Amino acid sequence: MNTPDPRMQGYNQPTEPVPPPDGRPYVAGNNVVRSSNTGGAYSQSQREDYVDPMGNRVESSVQVYEDRNQSRANIRYWITTVTYFILGVLEVILALRLIFRLLGANQDNGFITFLYNLSHVFVGPFNGIFNDQALGRSVFELSTLIAMLVYALIAWGIVSFGRVMFAPVQSGHQSITTNRRGRL
Repeated sequence: MNTPDPRMQGYNQPTEPVPPPDGRPYVAGNNVVRSSNTGGAYSQSQREDYVDPMGNRVESSVQVYEDRNQSRANIRYWITTVTYFILGVLEVILALRLIFRLLGANQDNGFITFLYNLSHVFVGPFNGIFNDQALGRSVFELSTLIAMLVYALIAWGIVSFGRVMFAPVQSGHQSITTNRRGRL
């Protein structure tokens, strides 16, 4: 025996199976399954309409859509966004170093000391390529400019590599299947 559904107040569910109004036993009305596969995208939908043994009409619909190209586009977007964010932070640090060195900022200041120590890690490999031009306390660091350029080129290379590795999948194959089932 079935217990009544508390959400359906005032509805008395039958205790015995009730045949559908037309007197036929359990009937599957429409059962349609459609699927397609196009260039890395997969779609499937299923619709079912029937009368259960208790005499209730049941309608069910399920749709599934999966696009491999969308997943690849999301990875490309993530690689591009993260790479350019890191490049932006690094370029700001190096630009601040260039400006403060050019203006002859006081090296005893805590912020300036922190900035020079932080940026030295990124500028260090490029020191000595060219002689930095000094005018009193002002220094024009060509090594910082070279570092900024090299890191921008590396970021561009990473983003370009990500675009190639996760390019959309082009397919010339397409199939569509439709099935209809019904019981009378």
